[in-house]
Amino acid sequence: MNFSSPRDYRDIARQLIEIVGQGTFRMVKASCPLEDLFKPQGPGDIVIHDFEFACGQRFSLFADTYHGRASWQAEDKPPDQTKTIQ
Repeated sequence: MNFSSPRDYRDIARQLIEIVGQGTFRMVKASCPLEDLFKPQGPGDIVIHDFEFACGQRFSLFADTYHGRASWQAEDKPPDQTKTIQ
């Protein structure tokens, strides 16, 4: 999903702060704390936050503020590495 405005992006970021706090998502990688998105001086031109559900499904929140692009998307889930022993 692509965002049509910076406000939409910040709205999702606010929701993610709450969801991470509840333990529904786990942040696995970030270029800055989500809270930095709300400071008067933004965190930089490229902002990336990667999240993971308990099941292993990952999502990425991305913004390129210089070029005016932002998105929220599911990442490809790596194949299950477990082996069945017979």
